[in-house]
Amino acid sequence: MTDDKYLTRQTLIMRACNQDDESAWEEFVEFYQKFIYHILHKMNISLNDFEDLVQVVLLQLWKGLSTYRAEESKFRTWLSRVTRNTVLSYLDKMQRQVKRQEQMGDLQEALHHLNSYSQAELEKMIESEWQAYVTTMALENIRPLFSGMAIEAFLLNQKGKSGEEIAKALDLKKESVYVLVSRVKNKFVDEMRSLIRELEL
Repeated sequence: MTDDKYLTRQTLIMRACNQDDESAWEEFVEFYQKFIYHILHKMNISLNDFEDLVQVVLLQLWKGLSTYRAEESKFRTWLSRVTRNTVLSYLDKMQRQVKRQEQMGDLQEALHHLNSYSQAELEKMIESEWQAYVTTMALENIRPLFSGMAIEAFLLNQKGKSGEEIAKALDLKKESVYVLVSRVKNKFVDEMRSLIRELEL
């Protein structure tokens, strides 16, 4: 993990507001594409042109970044609104264009799933998924710093396993388990704080 990487991430949303900054756009896509993809799947939106829809949502987010005001709402609240509105608009446009009945059925089903979420429910779901997304990222970022045994001990600890249970499962001394878990936990907490500070604006 380098300071340069953190510096870039820290100013990503602000930099992405400048539509002439191609590197910021590329990094924005790299970071948010998987998240948007995952969110749309969680919303049970399944279309033949799903990849196109993900790109449309990303483009609308990028275009709308200049209107985002951190003092008015969390970025994820704004993101959920833009995502919902973009998907509704996209599905509505596709409905007007399609001719085949089977395609119409897919679009109507996607609209039904989307409309089954209230804005508050969508925001809550995105908040939950964001926490899981950042947690996974933090774990992946620190994984190269530790042995597989240390990470495994930490994950078992997070699942509520006792020191004795972990020691038995991994064939370690109980004291070693506590040391490993403590080291990984400290680094994980630091990484989470860094990511939250740098990515949540």
